[in-house]
Amino acid sequence: MKKIRTEYGWFFKFVMRIVKIFKKKPTIYNLNDEAFETGIIISNHSAASGPMTLALYFPTFFVPWGTHEMKENYCKRWKYLYHIFYQQKLGYNKFKSFLIVTLFAIISRMLYNGMQLIQTYGDLRLVRTIKNSIAHLEKGNKILIFPEDSETGYHEKNLKYNEGFIFLSQSYYKKYQLDLPIYPVYYHKRLKALIIGKKEYVNELLEKGMTREEVAEHFKDVTNNLADQLFDLEGKQLTKEP
Repeated sequence: MKKIRTEYGWFFKFVMRIVKIFKKKPTIYNLNDEAFETGIIISNHSAASGPMTLALYFPTFFVPWGTHEMKENYCKRWKYLYHIFYQQKLGYNKFKSFLIVTLFAIISRMLYNGMQLIQTYGDLRLVRTIKNSIAHLEKGNKILIFPEDSETGYHEKNLKYNEGFIFLSQSYYKKYQLDLPIYPVYYHKRLKALIIGKKEYVNELLEKGMTREEVAEHFKDVTNNLADQLFDLEGKQLTKEP
């Protein structure tokens, strides 16, 4: 594992300075009265815009989880982005996907290295993800996870949450007997606004007799409720995101 930093790398910061010229800062509603503690941030993906917006403007530094292909060689990154992310998940046509992916894949690995992206896996290699995540938490870094199930694409309201963030919380608790705070976040591209919900604790819910699946469902519902709150705060009606 590479040396852990408590800030983004130089190339990522350089690119972000340029992007900020064109991308307006969203309105941020934070329902927490205290400063962010070392813990886990969970957010909806909001199509392709969520990760970049959070990296630019979220009010605390974090290290994100991301699919392992994003730090593989150019060919693997290209195939994942072209076939899975832009066509399957975002619904882009082949021509648009080809243009975006061919250019983005050139710099994407440097960007993700600058963010210290933690690779995730759908097999036993998840143990490596947890180990790397705990190492960052030990340094005081927050971990950002997008737990929504995106098999059918990204939806304005989350349909299901995967349980990786719960496993991470349990693993950290087992090692240090500390229950990490979980900060639920909802971002909406069209509204250019995001809301940060009050922190909650995974192991506190598990000790009440909830299963992992029920805890995941609980946080999914919390995030969807944040969506309703955000639209109320913005005076808008919840409609399908373009």
